[in-house]
Amino acid sequence: MSNPPAVLMAELVMSIDRMIQSAQTAAETHSHLEIPGEWPAQVVLGHVSQVDEQVWIPRIVQMCQSLGASDELPAFAWWEPDAAATLERFAEVALEDACALAMSARTHLLSAVKDLTPEQWGATAKHETFGTIDIAGLIIQILTHDEEHRASLV
Repeated sequence: MSNPPAVLMAELVMSIDRMIQSAQTAAETHSHLEIPGEWPAQVVLGHVSQVDEQVWIPRIVQMCQSLGASDELPAFAWWEPDAAATLERFAEVALEDACALAMSARTHLLSAVKDLTPEQWGATAKHETFGTIDIAGLIIQILTHDEEHRASLV
């Protein structure tokens, strides 16, 4: 049985809240540590915000538009914003600002799915890594992506 949309939407909110809490804790307890190759907390939040805005939301919109137009399934490659550019953009951002940005981006993501019809929740796409995926499955991938990055903060 798949997860109901209301549960997935609640998980999206709880996930970004956990990430923000983890970022704040990491900044408080590990602010003196620099781990080579690991992003500081504000960069992790900036990255997740970028992915919400540049990857997840446009793909959800495209999946729904394709369904409505009876087009061929959209096909998605694995893509994320450039890591070096993300580090450069967010390295000096205040953690409070990164937290606000992360919550704002997640709110936009929730706005993109909150009024979807049951038919739209079933909209599908082909993803080179995930295979054929519907909106609910994409949200599971969003939550997985969140947890992968949250793990770097704990």
